[in-house]
Amino acid sequence: MKRRDFLIGASALGLASSSFAKAAVSPLQAPAAAPAGARIARVAIHPAIGFSRVGNSDAWFPAPEVPGLLDEPAGGFKDSEGRIKKQVQRFRLYGYDEEGRVVRELDASKGVRWSVHVANTKAAWYGFINALDQGPAAPGIPGTQRNPLVQADRRDDLLVIDPGVIQIGGVSANAAGKDPACRMQGRFWNTLDVDLGHLRTDENGRLLVFAANGISRTALPQNPVRDFTNNDGWHDDWCDGWVQARVEIDGASVPCDPAWIVCCGPKFAPQLEPIVTLYDAAREAMVELGHLKAPSDTVSFRRDVLPILRRAGTMQWVATSSFLGAAWNQIGDLSSPALIATLARPHEESRATRQNVLQAFRRPGGEDQRAAAMPIMLGDGVNYPESQRTWLTLTPTQYRQLELWADGKFADDYDDAAADSVTRLDDLPLALRPEALTRAALDACSGGAFHPGVEITWPIRHAALYRGRDETKLPFRIKMSDRPGLIQDLGLQLNATNVFAGNPAKPRDGAPIGPQAPGDLTRWMGVPWQGDAFSCQAVLTASGFPTPVWWPALLPVDVLPEPFYEQVMRTDLSDEERLRFYHARVPWARGAAGIGLHVEAGYTDGLRRMIELWTRMGVLVRRPGPKGLTGVPETIYVETQRGSMDIAAPFPRR
Repeated sequence: MKRRDFLIGASALGLASSSFAKAAVSPLQAPAAAPAGARIARVAIHPAIGFSRVGNSDAWFPAPEVPGLLDEPAGGFKDSEGRIKKQVQRFRLYGYDEEGRVVRELDASKGVRWSVHVANTKAAWYGFINALDQGPAAPGIPGTQRNPLVQADRRDDLLVIDPGVIQIGGVSANAAGKDPACRMQGRFWNTLDVDLGHLRTDENGRLLVFAANGISRTALPQNPVRDFTNNDGWHDDWCDGWVQARVEIDGASVPCDPAWIVCCGPKFAPQLEPIVTLYDAAREAMVELGHLKAPSDTVSFRRDVLPILRRAGTMQWVATSSFLGAAWNQIGDLSSPALIATLARPHEESRATRQNVLQAFRRPGGEDQRAAAMPIMLGDGVNYPESQRTWLTLTPTQYRQLELWADGKFADDYDDAAADSVTRLDDLPLALRPEALTRAALDACSGGAFHPGVEITWPIRHAALYRGRDETKLPFRIKMSDRPGLIQDLGLQLNATNVFAGNPAKPRDGAPIGPQAPGDLTRWMGVPWQGDAFSCQAVLTASGFPTPVWWPALLPVDVLPEPFYEQVMRTDLSDEERLRFYHARVPWARGAAGIGLHVEAGYTDGLRRMIELWTRMGVLVRRPGPKGLTGVPETIYVETQRGSMDIAAPFPRR
């Protein structure tokens, strides 16, 4: 395989500038292709972990399939009536030979039958307070059961939303999404029917998993939400669970590695990636298990370094602290094509610049507690003001990649015209497609801080969740639990001991940090989900600046609104007037806690209003910048399709 065949050249953010039209799979880790005529020995579903996102529109768009290629669907991320489109995860099947090399993708002609089992077990789980795996640096605070007055023998019946196993097969099955046999529906409190989404297949028989509509309800009268993450009597329609397939080749059933699907909340900055992604967080577990190798002597600029720099540079569009951070750290604008071109060369004359950028990032391990270091985001230890986990850091692998890069030990693979021409998964060499699918799915999600997180939370970084090399040669495969029910009973509280050891009185249930059952990944998240989404914005500190944030690539904090952007683009205004609008940022969550002349709404009012208003929040998208306006880049990110914050205003509802 030639060098260029190893490279993924899809635009990391779909930007027009050459510095962002770069992403790569490292030639050092690329798998070998199966020889012609190789026999399929086993099959695997990809991505290993996929993500569908709720929306209240019937319109939808596919989840990312090429790392960093985050295009805007036709008409935007909302439909013409202002409803949020669903993100739909597509699963594919790849055949492998005895040596673990990719032979080909399989289609419906191979007698494929898909099976999916998702569940929502949030109401039957324990209340979230903080991550339980940080030891003395940020001691785990025990959590009590949600809905504690529901007796043990009734918790499964009342609190678990379980559609059971749903099956589908064939080509373009349930194309309109109306077949009740393909709907994932359960029941809450024995009174409320809850839709968790549905299944379809595409024209090749690939599986499409549709999330639900983002609806949250209480089963009890006079029961408003009071907490950002734990509210008894409430449910939402997030879920997760396993995806399996039965495949027949030459009349024989072939073993198939299962995958996992997570149905979670919308991403309101869908063309940005977090600085630390779920891929980065989970990769540490893959290194521990031996599935992936830690960087040792050299890295790829395209694959390993550019994504970190690019993500740090584009945080300026969702957080004022990052907009100002380039000046604080004296590193320049990491979204600048000219600066990236300099940083991409392993020349000795650029070593000092590379080292300066490395020093701007907070070193992992807890000793580096610089508030202005990157990322200017909170960590897992925010419950403890003096904790070494107060601030988010890169993962050890990410930081090691930057160290090697700063030292000049990286591949000069920045420019490759053939690689830059990739626009979809099928443009990649076959051997690279399975890995690309999994990385694309995980790279779009937040890998920290886990308090609790945005899509899923801290258990994802533990090796105990995954199948080891003695079970599969493929990374990121979640180990499926065989416990008798979906509820895990840890006793009266969940704490830093039993979360890893389980309940001695119920050994069959296993430990929460171990093999997973449907509902296990999303049960840690807030219920209902909208409260946590509203809560996690900027955090005012005693020192004032810099202002830390939570997950701005998923839930923006400070944005450039579309009316301001329109003024920036006006050529009849002076440059000074246009720049005033360009440099202004407004809170993304403005109006969530109330609007009007005499607003006296508080924090909990905002939680309640977001249950209705989340569909009206603006979506940050890529737009061309003005030509010839000094100081404004050629591509900028603008908050669009924002609706009215008047909760009584007419608005399309499902």
